[in-house]
Amino acid sequence: MLKGDTEKMAEILSENLMETISFYDYQESYYHGFLAGLLRPMGNYIVQSNRESGKGRPDILVRYPSVRGKAVILELKVAKTYQELEKKCDEALRQIEEQKYEEGLRREGYQDILKYGVAFYRKECMVKAGK
Repeated sequence: MLKGDTEKMAEILSENLMETISFYDYQESYYHGFLAGLLRPMGNYIVQSNRESGKGRPDILVRYPSVRGKAVILELKVAKTYQELEKKCDEALRQIEEQKYEEGLRREGYQDILKYGVAFYRKECMVKAGK
């Protein structure tokens, strides 16, 4: 995630979903908790869920305790079909920009901010990076 490898991120998430998710768990709140739990043991990084930033609350913020490190904004969406995954990733990235989620991190002093739109469809996942 810190290297910007969206294909590897999607692969790892999909593999974990195959092993853990039930056919009844296809709601954004499930995916949100699933991803936050996976990210929790990321060494020194702080994982925050639904914290205010900019004009809203990004789903997940991951940041290094020092502003010299990286910060990551993750916005999650759930697709109704497999074909809709890319559209939902784009929608998530638009939301990150429109809601100005990186403003709070910039004010704190973070310069290296990664933005990801993450879309889920059942046990499949797609990740796209923003600019």
